[in-house]
Amino acid sequence: MKYDKDRVKESLTIEDIHKILKDLGSENNLWDQQGNPIYRTVCHNASGGSYKLYYYHEAKQFHCYTECGDNFDVFELVIRAKSQKGINISFNQAIEYVAKIAGRTFGFGNRETYINNDLIDDWEWMGKFKKKKKIHIELPSFNETVLDVFVPYPHQLWLGEGISHKTLKEFEIGYYFRPHTEGITIPHRDLNNRLIGIRRRSMIKEEVDAGYKYMPLKVGNTLYNHQTMMNLYGLHKTKNSIERFKKVLIFESEKSVLKCQDFYGESNFTCAVCSSNISNFHRDILLSLGVEEVFIALDKYRPPKEHETEEKYQEKLVEYQKKILKLTAKFTPYVRVYVLWDYEGLLDYKDSPADKGKETLEELMRRKIEIGTDEGGI
Repeated sequence: MKYDKDRVKESLTIEDIHKILKDLGSENNLWDQQGNPIYRTVCHNASGGSYKLYYYHEAKQFHCYTECGDNFDVFELVIRAKSQKGINISFNQAIEYVAKIAGRTFGFGNRETYINNDLIDDWEWMGKFKKKKKIHIELPSFNETVLDVFVPYPHQLWLGEGISHKTLKEFEIGYYFRPHTEGITIPHRDLNNRLIGIRRRSMIKEEVDAGYKYMPLKVGNTLYNHQTMMNLYGLHKTKNSIERFKKVLIFESEKSVLKCQDFYGESNFTCAVCSSNISNFHRDILLSLGVEEVFIALDKYRPPKEHETEEKYQEKLVEYQKKILKLTAKFTPYVRVYVLWDYEGLLDYKDSPADKGKETLEELMRRKIEIGTDEGGI
């Protein structure tokens, strides 16, 4: 049977997701403070795995907060989880698996033998250009008084990277210190300036070494987390410039937005996704601001690992390039899209394009690569 993937995905209940995850190896689940289920990371573990795989029901998206570090839907999760067990399945097989576990039977039935698949492909391609239905989701907000708990002084670490006192104060960057918890505090606000989360840049070496450099902050019994896939950092400050210039530069980290605030002031048209992934919600937020040009400026790829062969490293580098192309495909049907890629060695490994200063960023902008619809659709 040929299934309608969108109809299958939209029909899934939380109970359906429980069934699917149980079958994939997460025998039970936890819950976060917003009522979102948390599962074992079956996406990159054949068994065991920590409870760091979150499911956001309204968005129909998973987010892995450990090794994967990105967002994906249930079909991609199935493909990844099966791969961990040595089973490679196609996208259509993943749809069929989900439909069967969830007991969904709607589809096109036996008529598939009479369907003109070339025509379907053409219509699906054309469909990408239709205006997508806007999904209006307002994230929960937090009481502003929590900001009074933080030390309102900038940390030398970020001052040493060239971010000014003025910018750090403007973006409400502070510091939080308690037994077993210490770090730079980064309030996150939505387009309407509502406080929707607070992230912490840990200053505890063991946490940083373990991969927990940036995490939601916990104060008392409250965890100030939010769905980063549904918000873009800095827009409450930069949206006017983005609307005025009709362009946006997308970084990974909050720090890059702060640096550009010092570089360009009121002409700062940047924002940050706080990961290496761009969600459909991110895209729709930016399109709603009337952007006509999108510049994707993710961090430079990592250095080779110890004992990693050059051939293997190049394979991984190509995978990273393909990932970026897939991100551009979210925008190419609607606007002009460019990628900032360091061919000249202007950046160190894992640097943001903003890390080496204004001149280097502008040089990378001059060397930007425009991505067409065909390229972005790999």
